[in-house]
Amino acid sequence: MIEKLKSVVRENAELIRFLGSAFLLLLIWVLGSAFFPSFIADMHYLIIRPQADISAFFLRLFGYELLQDYMVNGCEARLVFSGRGSICIGSGCSGLELFLLFFGFILLMRGRLKDKLWFIPLGFLGILVLNIIRIIALSMIYYHHPEYLEFNHKYTFVIIVYGAIFGLWVLWVNKFANRKDA
Repeated sequence: MIEKLKSVVRENAELIRFLGSAFLLLLIWVLGSAFFPSFIADMHYLIIRPQADISAFFLRLFGYELLQDYMVNGCEARLVFSGRGSICIGSGCSGLELFLLFFGFILLMRGRLKDKLWFIPLGFLGILVLNIIRIIALSMIYYHHPEYLEFNHKYTFVIIVYGAIFGLWVLWVNKFANRKDA
């Protein structure tokens, strides 16, 4: 029995290392969130504010009249539409967890450090752009059809964003994880 277990561990050493490392990163995140909540809140705000600013810029460019405010009623940022109410961009909308998920996937996978050093920042940029598009699209849905906001916020864009991260991970696995050349 012990020999069979040793054999299974040897055959799956890379998977076990990946899962153990992923668990360790998750534990660090959970403990960091529990013991340093203001630091985590500051990180969310630092990410949300420019996303809100860029989203508002494009919404104005598309002809929407709106104001912005920050740190109001539990919202890190709000886009306030003239005569239509406001949309809250809270900490869950920052994309911080998405960045960390992507970072963890790539960091823990096989592959050259040289490739990780450009792929991770480029992936962050892609996720950031996608999140800004998400905020703009959800704002437009709120403005024109507020009854569809919750469904699209909870399902449509979650599938799109996590699908994009999964796509980046698949790209990494298929194109970069096993590269050996210099």
